[in-house]
Amino acid sequence: MKKQSEVKCRSVNLTKRVSAFLLGAAVALCLTAANVTAADQLPVNLGSAANFAVLGASTVTNTGPTIINGDLGLWPGTAVTGFYPPGVVNGTIYALGDTAARHAQASLTIAYNDAAGRTVGVVGVAGDLGGQTLGPGLYKSTSTLAITGDLTLDANGDPNAVFIFQIGSGLTVSGYSRVVLSGGAKAANVFWQVGSSATLGTYSAFKGTVMAYASITIATGATLDGRALAQNAAVTLDTNAVTLQTYVAPPPPAAQAPIDLGSAANFAVLGASTVTNAGPTIINGDLGLWPGTSVTGFYPPGEVNGTIHAGDTAAQQAQASLTIAFNDAAGRTVGVVGVAGDLGGRTLAPGLYKSTSTLAITGDLTLDAQGDANAVFIFQIGSALTVNGYGRVVLSGGAKAANVFWQVGSSATMGTHSAFKGTVMAYASITIATGATLDGRALAQNAAVTLDTNAVTKQN
Repeated sequence: MKKQSEVKCRSVNLTKRVSAFLLGAAVALCLTAANVTAADQLPVNLGSAANFAVLGASTVTNTGPTIINGDLGLWPGTAVTGFYPPGVVNGTIYALGDTAARHAQASLTIAYNDAAGRTVGVVGVAGDLGGQTLGPGLYKSTSTLAITGDLTLDANGDPNAVFIFQIGSGLTVSGYSRVVLSGGAKAANVFWQVGSSATLGTYSAFKGTVMAYASITIATGATLDGRALAQNAAVTLDTNAVTLQTYVAPPPPAAQAPIDLGSAANFAVLGASTVTNAGPTIINGDLGLWPGTSVTGFYPPGEVNGTIHAGDTAAQQAQASLTIAFNDAAGRTVGVVGVAGDLGGRTLAPGLYKSTSTLAITGDLTLDAQGDANAVFIFQIGSALTVNGYGRVVLSGGAKAANVFWQVGSSATMGTHSAFKGTVMAYASITIATGATLDGRALAQNAAVTLDTNAVTKQN
C-alpha cells in the first residue's frame, strides 16, 4: 500500500512538470529576496515521523563516530550497522520490523505527499540556490536542485515562518556548503521534499527536514540540524552530527495599547503644507492644516462634514499631538515582529509589526482580531507605504479601523480605488488617489495631503 501511494504521488508530479518548467525557468532568472512574495505556509505535519532524526527504508549504515540526537528507525529493512561502535544514538533505535518505525514510514508518506501537493503561492526555482537569500514560502524546482556556497533562509523576524522546497529530482549540497538561518528562522520549519535522492556533501552544514523518495547520503563531516527521512531506500552516514529539531511555539505577541492621538483624534485629514482636492471628495470629520493655510478643492467640489481648521490654534495643537503620537508609535519595541516587502495576501494577528524599509500592499491584507474587540495593530514603516490600485485592508474577527495605526517614515500613497483602514501618520506627504477610500485618518506631519474623489471617514 505504501508504494502504490508513493507512485501515485510521483505520477501526479510528472503531469505538472511541463507547465511548471516554464514558470520555474522564468522566475528563477529574477529571483531575489527583494522581489519574492509567497503565500504563508503551514508547517508539514510529520506525524509519528517527527520523533526520528534518521529514518530509512532498506538500510541505515554508518562509518565513523557519528552522533545522532534523536531516534533512529528502519522499516521494512532490518539492517542498521555502524553503531556501538563507532556511532552513537542519543535516542532509541527502532529496527527489526519494529511497529514504531513502520508507523513512522506511514506518517512520512502522508507528509511527503502533503509537501509535494501544495500549490498556493508557489515560486519557481531552478539550478543552484547558492548565494541567494529567500524569504518564507513555497518553492518548486521541476528537476534537480543544488546548493553551492551559502543559501540564506530569512524569516524576516517571523518566528512562525515556514520554508518548503519541492524538488522534482535530486538534491545535491556541495562540500562545505551551508544553509544559513536568519531573521528568526527555525530548522524545524524548513522542509525539503526530494523527488529522488538527497546528498549532503563533505563538511556541509544543512538545516531542515529532508524527505527523500529514495536515498539520503550524508558525506564525511557533514552536519544536519533537522531530520533525514528516506521513504524507499537507504540512509548512509559518515562521521556526522544529526540533531533532531522540534518546534516550540513562541509566546503570543505582547498586546499593544492604542496610540493616544490627543487632539489629532478629532481630524479625519490633517496636513502641514497644503491640503488639495480634486473631485467630489467627502470627508467625514474635521480637516486641519498647520503651519500652511492653503486648503483648496472644497465647496465645490469636495465636502467636509466637520470643521475646516486652516492655520488656526486647533490645527496647531493637533500637529503637536501628532508629533507625540508618531514618536510613540515609532518608538515601541516590545513584541515587535519583522515584516518586509509586500503584505498582500497575508493575514496578520494583532501586534506590533516593523519594516525597516518600504512596505507595499498588493491585493488584500487581512487584519484578524481573533474575536478581541480591543485588538490593536501597529505598523512601523521605515520609509514609504504604497497601497497599489484596488488593494485593500480587510478587517476580520472584530478588528476595528480605530485600532489600526500606520507610522510611515516618509510618504504614504493609496492607489486608485484602494480601500484602506486605520490611522495613517506620515512623516511627509499622504496621497489618496482617485476613487480610494480611507476608514481612519490621514495625518501628515511635514507635507501635503492630496485627495481626488475620495471618501475619508474618521473612525472612533
